[in-house]
Amino acid sequence: MQNSSIEWTDHTFNPWWGCMKVSEGCKNCYAEKQDNRYNHENPHWGPNSTRKTQSKQYWRMPFKWDLDAKQVGINAKVFCASMGDVFEDHPQLNELRIDLFYIIINTPNLIWQLLTKRPENILKMVPDAWLKNWPDNVWIGTSVESQPVAEERIPILLMVPAKVRFLSCEPLLGRLDLANICNGFNALTGFDGYIKKFAYARGIDWVICGGESGHTERPLHIESARQLRDQCAKYGVPFFFKQWGDWVELDQMPPHVKRDLEDNYIRAKSKVFHDENNYYRFYKLGKTMAGALLDGVTHKNFPKI
Repeated sequence: MQNSSIEWTDHTFNPWWGCMKVSEGCKNCYAEKQDNRYNHENPHWGPNSTRKTQSKQYWRMPFKWDLDAKQVGINAKVFCASMGDVFEDHPQLNELRIDLFYIIINTPNLIWQLLTKRPENILKMVPDAWLKNWPDNVWIGTSVESQPVAEERIPILLMVPAKVRFLSCEPLLGRLDLANICNGFNALTGFDGYIKKFAYARGIDWVICGGESGHTERPLHIESARQLRDQCAKYGVPFFFKQWGDWVELDQMPPHVKRDLEDNYIRAKSKVFHDENNYYRFYKLGKTMAGALLDGVTHKNFPKI
């Protein structure tokens, strides 16, 4: 999709639809809900499901974006794929991945943001040539919603020799201590010096954070967002706060929304939630009204290229 609504990219490219849930962050998958809406008779999620492949015309869209980017002299970012996982181990995707990688290599004016919940498959599935000379225009990220998932996926991601490695902590379901991943490894600054077998010891280059949207009741607790923000600031890692999601605390609302709520111009369902330490009252406003202010500040930072 040209001019993507996702704030941290320019275009969204979904060469296929479909996936399989692998962790708690997948529970309320927006892509699955959208697929069920349009393909309810033949859904593309779950065991034994097929993958829906887009048209040949759709697959040619990145070449147009590449030409446009070349003409203006500014690389455009492409998120691939929001309706699936590039590195899912599904037999239908083997040939499709080859076609996708061909497009990536032949669109040098596009920055491809490949986000996966399966980082263990990255080095097994990319072209062999990438392992020796990783393309400059390919960023690699993994989804991290909780501490156990972070400790499982981040060390694997750090083995990928991409120029930019990033985390998507959305939905963020609890506090993350990225400074002490896996027995003292620091996800934000890289592996300790004595780990010699990893040639790519640089840490994470970018962190995206956000709450969950849609018909769900899993709010993003303020202390979880603050901890992630503060760690990124400490280690100089760009931090992008995308959204609160459907639920937001009163003090984190945009000022005009908070004022309208207090003056009864708008009404919202409220509920008390708690994390491991505290209780919080949240209001269900929807992601647009809830906004993306964290302690009154907008964080929309990108890695330097």
